[in-house]
Amino acid sequence: MAEIQKEIYHFGAISGIFVTIDGSTEFVVVPEGFEALLNDDKLSGISPHGKRLSNEPILHISLAGDGFSRDFSAGATLRNSDTALRLRFKNRKVVREGKKGELVSEFEDGKGLCIRQHICFYEGINAIEMYTEAENFGPEIVIEALPSFNLSCISPFRYNDDPSKIIVHKLMNNWSGEGKLFSVSAEKLCFEPSWSGLGIRYDRISQTGTMPAKGYLPFIAVEDTESGVCWAAAVEAPCSWIIETVFRNNGISIGGGGGDWLSAHWRKSLKTGETLQSGKAYITAVKGNLDSACAALVQLFDFGAEWNIRETDLPVLYNEYCYTWGYPEQKCLEKLLPAAAELGCKYFVVDAGWYKKDYGKGGDVIGDWYVEEKMFPKGLADFSEKVSAYGMKTGLWYEFEGISDQTDFFSAHSDLLLTYHGKIINHEGRCFLDFRKPETWEYLREKVIDRLLKNNIGYIKVDYNENIGLGVDGEESYGENLRKNMQAVVAFFKSLKNSVPDLVLEICSSGGMRHEPGFLRLADMVSFSDAHENPGGVPVAMNLHRFIPPRKMQVWATIREDCSEQEAYFTLAKAMLGRICFSGNFLKASDSVRAILRESVAFYNTIKPILKKGRTTCINDEEIRSYFRPEGKGWLVREDLDGERKLVYAFSLSLPRAEFSIEVGEYFVEAGFNLPIDCSLQKGRLIFSAKDTPFWGTVIALRRRKDESRRAE
Repeated sequence: MAEIQKEIYHFGAISGIFVTIDGSTEFVVVPEGFEALLNDDKLSGISPHGKRLSNEPILHISLAGDGFSRDFSAGATLRNSDTALRLRFKNRKVVREGKKGELVSEFEDGKGLCIRQHICFYEGINAIEMYTEAENFGPEIVIEALPSFNLSCISPFRYNDDPSKIIVHKLMNNWSGEGKLFSVSAEKLCFEPSWSGLGIRYDRISQTGTMPAKGYLPFIAVEDTESGVCWAAAVEAPCSWIIETVFRNNGISIGGGGGDWLSAHWRKSLKTGETLQSGKAYITAVKGNLDSACAALVQLFDFGAEWNIRETDLPVLYNEYCYTWGYPEQKCLEKLLPAAAELGCKYFVVDAGWYKKDYGKGGDVIGDWYVEEKMFPKGLADFSEKVSAYGMKTGLWYEFEGISDQTDFFSAHSDLLLTYHGKIINHEGRCFLDFRKPETWEYLREKVIDRLLKNNIGYIKVDYNENIGLGVDGEESYGENLRKNMQAVVAFFKSLKNSVPDLVLEICSSGGMRHEPGFLRLADMVSFSDAHENPGGVPVAMNLHRFIPPRKMQVWATIREDCSEQEAYFTLAKAMLGRICFSGNFLKASDSVRAILRESVAFYNTIKPILKKGRTTCINDEEIRSYFRPEGKGWLVREDLDGERKLVYAFSLSLPRAEFSIEVGEYFVEAGFNLPIDCSLQKGRLIFSAKDTPFWGTVIALRRRKDESRRAE
C-alpha cells in the first residue's frame, strides 16, 4: 500500500484531515474524537482485489481541454480532470483573528495555476465555511468548473460499509412544497463497489438560472447510521449551482458549488495575473443524526449576521395580501390598523397591487412603479403617516428585478434588459433588468430607494417570480454572464440596505425559491412559502427548520372571517414555528377567535428567546406524505442553547384524536398554547392527544426539571 500522509486540524468540534497519497491530497472531515477510527484502506482507495486505485482530490477544478480519469465519467461530470489530478500541495497557513480562524492550503499544477482552498471556522460553531480561489500565473486558461468544496471517503471508518446503513439526504423544494426531505440508502443508489472496484456511480442535483431553490435546496447530507455520524453541506448560490454525490474507489464523495460547463453553460477565461473566487460552501460533520447536522449548519448561516435594530425582539407583523388579494385599497387597509397595532404588529406590509398594473391588456404589470391612485388616492406618504400614528412601520412589496413587456419602461429602455442569443429574454411577458449597467441602478434608486425614503417606509418585501434560465449575453459564457449579473443584483440589495436607515428586508421568491445561504444571510426575514392557508404549510415550516434560522422564517397566519377557534389555534401554532405574519380580515372574526390571536402573541413573546438562539433537535413528519391532502401527525422539538428550555410543536392533520408520545427528557410543562388537557410527562416522554377536529396544533413550553418533586401539570 502506498504511504499515507495525514495532517489533522481541529475546527472546534470538527476535525479536518488532509490525506496525501502519491502526491494527491484528499480532504476528510469527522467529528472530533473520531480521528483514530479512520480506515487506511478506505482512505487509499484499495480495490476488492487489494489494488490501489486512486483517491478523490480536494480540488476538482476543470479546464477547457482537460482529459478525465478512465472510469466512464467523461461527459457526466467534470470531476477528476487532468488539472485536478495534477495539483500538488505547496504550503498551508493558519490565520486567527478574534473568534475566527482561517486555514489556507495552496496547491499548484506545475503550469502556472495556483489554487487556494480556504477553510473558515468560528469559536462555538460546529460547522465550517469553504471556498476556492484560483490565481493564474501562466498563460490564459479557461476554467469550466471551480467547485467550492469536496469531502472524500464517506464513511471513512470501515473498509466495507453496509450500503443499507448509509443514507443520502436531500431537501426537495417546490412551489408551496418547500423543504421536503428525500432520503435514500446507498444501496438503492448502487453506491457499492463493482467486483473489481472500477467504475463510478454518481448522483447529481443542480439548478440552472436565478431561482436557486427550484427543485432542490442547495444541500446534501450523508448519514452513517452504524457509526452515528452525519455529514452535511450547503452551497451559496444566488444563481446556478451543482452538488454531486459520487461513489468511486470504495467511498462516497460529496462536492459542488456554482454551476459548471455541463450544468449551466459556465466557463470563465482567466488571463495571466487574474484571480477567481468561488462562492462559499458550508460544511459539518457531527456525532448524531441528520437533524443534528442541520442544526449545526443553520447556526452557521445565522452566525455573524448583523442584527437590524428593529429585529432584536422578533416583532410580529401584518401583511394584507390574503385580505385584498392584490387590490390593497387604502380605505380598506386603514380599518385594520387599530387591530394590527393592538396585536403588537410592528410592520404593516402593503403587498402586490399598490402600483399601476392594468395597462388595458390584462395581466399583472410591473416595472414602471407608478402609484395606483385608485388604491392610494392621497399617495403612499399619507398612508404611511397613518400607519406611523399606530406605532408601526409601513412595508412595501417590490419585484424590481423584473419588467413587464407592457410597461413604458420596456418601450423606452429595451437596452437595459437582459438578452439571450441577441434577443430580449421574455417569458410570457416577463423580462429582466440588466444590473451590470449603471443606468439600471439609477432607475431603481429613483423608483425604489427614493420612494422608501420619501414615504417613510421602513420595510421592503422583495419578491422574485420568474427564472431567467440558462444564462445571458455578455463578454463571456452565458453562465458567467449570469453570475456577474447576479453579483450586481446582490450588490444592489446591499446598497438598498445601506441607503435606507434600519430598513427591514424580506426576501421572497414565489415563496421559497430563493432559499439559499447567501440570501438567507442578507435578509432580515425570508418568506417560508406561498402556502398561505393550506394545512400543508405545517410540514413545510417544520422541514425548513433544517435550512432556515426560525428567527428569520416568516410564516403566514391567515385568519378568515369564518375561522373557527380550532382553525385559529392550528394556524397560529404553525406560524409560531417561525415569525408570525398575520394576514386576512380578522376584523370580522368572532370575539373568541380574536381573543385567541391576542393569546397567541402573548405566548409567542415568551418563546422568542428559543427561536432567536436555539437548535432544532427533532423533526418528525414521516406520516404526512402529501402536502396537498396532508394526513397524519407530526412534531418538532427545539431547545435553547443551554438545554434549559424546550419547545414541542405537535400537529394532527385529518387525524382526529391522534395520540402523541414524544421523548423530551427530564423536563416539566411550563406553559402551552392550546395545551392538551391530558398532557403528562412519563419517564421522559411527553404524552397527550389531539382534539376531535380535522386540523389541530399545539405549542408546549418545557423547562428542565431540577426538583424531582415538581410534576407536570
